[in-house]
Amino acid sequence: MRSQNTRSVPRDRARSRWWFLIPFLPGCAGDGPAPPAACAPGEEHFRDRCVAPAARYEPDERIDRDNVVAFGAPLTRLSLPDPPRSGFRIIAPPRTLPPGAEATFCLSWPFPAIEHETVYAARVYTTAGLHHSNVIAKPVDPDLGPNPYPDCHPGADDPYGDLPAIIPDVLFASSTQVVGRETVVFPPGMGFTLDTSREIATNIHLLNTSPEDAVIEVAYDFFTMPRSERAEELVPFVMNINDFLVPPRATRSVGATCTTFGGNIVSLMPHTHRYADAFDVDIVREPGGEARRIYEGGAFDLEGDIAVYEPAIALEAGDSIRYTCRFRNTSDHELRFGLGDDEMCTLFGYMYPPEKQFAAVAMVDGEPCTSFGIGFFR
Repeated sequence: MRSQNTRSVPRDRARSRWWFLIPFLPGCAGDGPAPPAACAPGEEHFRDRCVAPAARYEPDERIDRDNVVAFGAPLTRLSLPDPPRSGFRIIAPPRTLPPGAEATFCLSWPFPAIEHETVYAARVYTTAGLHHSNVIAKPVDPDLGPNPYPDCHPGADDPYGDLPAIIPDVLFASSTQVVGRETVVFPPGMGFTLDTSREIATNIHLLNTSPEDAVIEVAYDFFTMPRSERAEELVPFVMNINDFLVPPRATRSVGATCTTFGGNIVSLMPHTHRYADAFDVDIVREPGGEARRIYEGGAFDLEGDIAVYEPAIALEAGDSIRYTCRFRNTSDHELRFGLGDDEMCTLFGYMYPPEKQFAAVAMVDGEPCTSFGIGFFR
């Protein structure tokens, strides 16, 4: 899918943030300082210099040194740059899958020691074969102790099982079957802050769609800034439809309209599988129900689908988010919610302030959506 209605979609493989500069007309001395020179494609102008957006707050000298946590054999297929100078990297053990095979399992890592704990950008590096992963952080289990890295205690990768007592940090969620790199960079002054006494886990889903054995390699970078740079603290939100049906050889739309508690939307990421034909998101204003389209995604592809909004999209209490997934079922079996050759219709993103955080679910397509104000428990 491709986002069409945002000012920036920060991803390495497609297009990066651009700053369009007004041409400077020469004038007399004293008219003011000359504007900055235009930056190269993929860079932005930040504090009198051109930088890659993900390096916006990178210090000139490395401050985090022992900041790579890796398990398994060394990577042989991914060529990684140096890890963040401020931040950290986690690397998954390489895994080989035969043609057409899939695997879903939990991986875990401890946090390395880092100087700053506010993440303003994150990136996944992956070969073909990563269907998706949701990287979270939760407290160490008081009864079981730390996870048996890189394996997990039961439930370590479940973001919902301990709500509202434990609200997980969400470090990264990748687009479906993305290949290469995918990056999310929040606007200046925005980021989420880690609790490094927790431990990292991901529910990782691998799917080899090729006709040959595939060695799948995955790594993540997290770029951090001083908390003094953070003007807005971000938190994740998620919306899901738990059950739906698309008949064989049919095209059908499923969706939900879910009430929010206000706040500001900073990013969106749809999650569907290969039968998706479109993904649309609207803000529905109350009172009156006036709708505003904020996202239009096309058919499934291997591109990243993360959209970042600058300025953020402001919501009033009672406004709703309406999203619709259109599936074109070209198979001879019914499509339902699930893994493999089934489908999902999920919307994920980041927002602020934390007290407006929510999760929403429609148990069955066409039934009312229920929203939970997670932020009230913070």
